[in-house]
Amino acid sequence: MLTYAHAFTSTPYPRISGKARPKKPYSVRIVVSCEQEGAVTSQNALLNQASRRCLSLGLASLTFSWGLSASAKKQDPVRGSSGDWSSPGLAAPVDDDSPRFFKTPDGVKIQELAIGKGSQVAKPGDQLVLDYVLRRANGYFIYATVEGVSLQPRDVPTGSLEVTLGSQEIIPGLEEVLEGMRPGGRRRALIPPELGYAADPNNAQPQPPTFATKRQLLNHSKEPLLFEVELLRIRRPGSVAT
Repeated sequence: MLTYAHAFTSTPYPRISGKARPKKPYSVRIVVSCEQEGAVTSQNALLNQASRRCLSLGLASLTFSWGLSASAKKQDPVRGSSGDWSSPGLAAPVDDDSPRFFKTPDGVKIQELAIGKGSQVAKPGDQLVLDYVLRRANGYFIYATVEGVSLQPRDVPTGSLEVTLGSQEIIPGLEEVLEGMRPGGRRRALIPPELGYAADPNNAQPQPPTFATKRQLLNHSKEPLLFEVELLRIRRPGSVAT
């Protein structure tokens, strides 16, 4: 609190010849309480302390962010591996360590992510059980048969797909992807629209289960689509499923 003390003096000179001499100038004394000075000093100290804390927090945040960035860079080779459903899309820079795409005679581009196990390979007439993730070519997510992919809502039904290879139950491009796969194998494929949903987007299979996911597929049915497929089992009449 600021305290002022004022003292004013005005002592006139004695009158001479009936005239009053000029008064002495006012003498003013101003006393400033030391409380204000202490408050200002305390406030400056608090501001300096707050500034130091902000600087420390900023440096800590910068260090933490740098650590996350470095960690992410170290983990980049893991993305797109056979144990990861994430996909950056075909527009992302090509990773030299990832498998190359090969192209089928009909124009389907396939990337072999995992070979699978066993000697049995999928061929027409086999009943296949599989999981898949469907995206646009730029990686934009549409639907997955497995939970927890690309923040897919929990109320969207999921579950493995069962098809008979060669029966034309599914789009031709996906049949080309599945043929020759082994159980446990995984492939990523870019399917052109003429081998996908362009001809009959409302009925071509497989179809996503909800109105929203079907709508997304319809909106992008005339463009190449990115499938990531994992073959779980092969069932043949009269044989044990693998």
